[in-house]
Amino acid sequence: GHSWSGNERNRLLLNCGEAGFADVSSSVGLDHEGDGRALAIVDWDQDGDLDLWYRDRSAPRLRLMLNRHAPAQGARDFVALKLEGTTCNRDAIGAVVEVMVKGAPGRLVKSVRAGDLFLSQSSRWLHFGLGKTPRVEKVEVTWPDGTTRTVVDLPANRLLVIRQGGDYETVDFSDAPSP
Repeated sequence: GHSWSGNERNRLLLNCGEAGFADVSSSVGLDHEGDGRALAIVDWDQDGDLDLWYRDRSAPRLRLMLNRHAPAQGARDFVALKLEGTTCNRDAIGAVVEVMVKGAPGRLVKSVRAGDLFLSQSSRWLHFGLGKTPRVEKVEVTWPDGTTRTVVDLPANRLLVIRQGGDYETVDFSDAPSP
């Protein structure tokens, strides 16, 4: 009747740079009694920001935390990409995406994964926060079979589907498939 890893409360840590991390769980509503087990990140309400589904061992077992960040409070730009493979696997699992934003140091890098979380799976849409940058300078995709694709000068605040060996298309929020 005992858990080897029981009483693991949900936490949200804010990256404060060189100062380390701050626990902001209580200020965003995640600091509650529960025994956390799983987390999935997805733009559930398809409004451009990321929402959280999380599962606890104790009741209530499943919760949705919708990100209700109001644009009037300092909107941030983003781009969300979904990859579709043709000569590699269709879901492009294993592909690596690098996003370059004009004026920003370095690159933003994410990969398409499957089964990377305990008892959960996040969306295959790769969501990149861009700060207050209205355009993406360049996106480089390295597909699982080693081929690459570069797309330049993309609009921000869009959902984009990039097909291997093909072009990309902008998807309107109202036409976006379920996460």
